[in-house]
Amino acid sequence: MRKLIALLTLCTLSLSFGADLYTELLKEKVRSLPTEKAVKVGKGDKKLIIFVNPDCPHCREEWKHLREHLDKLSAYVFVLYFNSWGVKNRKKASYILCSKDKGKALDEVLLGKYDRGSIPDMSCPLVQEHIKAAELLGVDSVPYNIILDNFKVVQGYNERLLEYLGIHEGEAGKN
Repeated sequence: MRKLIALLTLCTLSLSFGADLYTELLKEKVRSLPTEKAVKVGKGDKKLIIFVNPDCPHCREEWKHLREHLDKLSAYVFVLYFNSWGVKNRKKASYILCSKDKGKALDEVLLGKYDRGSIPDMSCPLVQEHIKAAELLGVDSVPYNIILDNFKVVQGYNERLLEYLGIHEGEAGKN
């Protein structure tokens, strides 16, 4: 009977504090992310960490919405490539991360500028740093977003991401 009571107590505490514990663990992991190595775009007060793939259609759709609000948003973007998506996918990730203007390169690639034709083949050690950041958080799909105000994780494209950030679609600003 004591074991049953202990088990029920543990289950109740897990339900009560589980989300808080997850958030605390996530905060610790996020604090150890090398955000200085991310592609930083935007100048706003709302803070967001994003993991993207250069060819991911959902990442691109999300980017089209986010880029209109870079006056209200500061995004730290980690770029991942997938071997299974081919050599050009890796080249796009390297191009973004080795460019002098990484924000411009990110925008160009996510808007499809390099989908046809060639893209420079660069060796970029920063790509591996971004992969390590994804591994640290257990990111296994993109887009993967962390809203830093409340550490809410939004996996996959979600039309409500701007709402979760406290940005309203009708408030488009300058990028």
